[in-house]
Amino acid sequence: MIPLTYAQELLDLVERHAPGRTTGDRFVVERSFRITGVIEAEPLRLALGDVVARHEALRSVREPGGSRVEPPGPVSLDGYADPFPASDLPALRARLAGDRLDLAAHHSAADPWSVAVIVRDVATAYHARLRGDRLSPKVMQYAEIAADDRSPQWQRRIAEVLPSWRTRLAGLDAVDRPGCGPVTGAYAELPFRLGDGLWQAVVSSARRARSTPFTVLLSAYAATLYPAGLQAEALLPVVTPGRIPSEWDTVGFLLNVLTMRVPIPASDDPPELARRLDAACRQAYADDIPLVPVLGEVPELLTVLAGTRAAPAFRFVARPAMTPPIVQPLWTARPAGPETPPSVVLGCPLLFTLHPGGSGSVTYDVGAYSADRVGELVSAYLRRLPSFTGAA
Repeated sequence: MIPLTYAQELLDLVERHAPGRTTGDRFVVERSFRITGVIEAEPLRLALGDVVARHEALRSVREPGGSRVEPPGPVSLDGYADPFPASDLPALRARLAGDRLDLAAHHSAADPWSVAVIVRDVATAYHARLRGDRLSPKVMQYAEIAADDRSPQWQRRIAEVLPSWRTRLAGLDAVDRPGCGPVTGAYAELPFRLGDGLWQAVVSSARRARSTPFTVLLSAYAATLYPAGLQAEALLPVVTPGRIPSEWDTVGFLLNVLTMRVPIPASDDPPELARRLDAACRQAYADDIPLVPVLGEVPELLTVLAGTRAAPAFRFVARPAMTPPIVQPLWTARPAGPETPPSVVLGCPLLFTLHPGGSGSVTYDVGAYSADRVGELVSAYLRRLPSFTGAA
């Protein structure tokens, strides 16, 4: 039995509050990819099996107190749309339909980052099979991350920074936040784009301020949700990958949430708000630890993340390129369509997501937020962002 990671303990916490959400047969992360070139079904099936052999998380079952790893098994190219419970191994399915490759993994075994790793490894394994070779099994396993979570060094670090989180998040119940309606568990998505000029303005502004595009984008989000003169502070849950560089090639569920509190200037002052938010981000990331221990210290934080008093969450997706090192590949895969957002996992009623380049989306619970309200939020954000880039 392998110990649970803190991310898996977060899944267990979600499961206790919403039975069936994280073990159910449609708790699945999916992504479609457009294929350029020729791909054959049999080598693809073998390559999928090699990926399952490489990543233990795709053949593990979460149980009370730990997880169990099973031997590798084949991946079928049939039955993609069948019910997909967490106990049905391997936790990976695929469907080849013309020039489109659909991948699905049970979300308890993989997060959106993992899907990018999986499709890269499938391409590498496919071309290796054609050469009569196999995909290397050497990669950091999810079990190693679980061991690191329980290491004395990490436990000491968590104990060191928990008091600062307790102080930072004290009195959360008194913080005003945008209200929403009752949560239904049914989600919709509204895509949007910043436009090339606005994205470049964000990048240039971040460079001038010795900051990051993430901070500029989040500052405008804070100003949109918490207007100066009406709100004293902003409450900003930020969904992160929960990974360090050594874990970039690992498949597994590793999401985390950092919640920031930022004082709002008394008058509208974008540079000052950006400075305050930059300082809050630097401190939060310096004290980055898993959400579960923080919830143990600050249980009222749960109301910030889920329910009718949840604060709208934010995510900036900045992943390294997952390009397979293949010379003259027979086929390549490009994402086609949206990925499964973490709001569905965590129960956030609203998650505002942006990607490098300026594409974005809002995922929202249809009972908590109306389509009109979400559209107004996006419009207000796009009007507000230029004032944080110097382009207004």
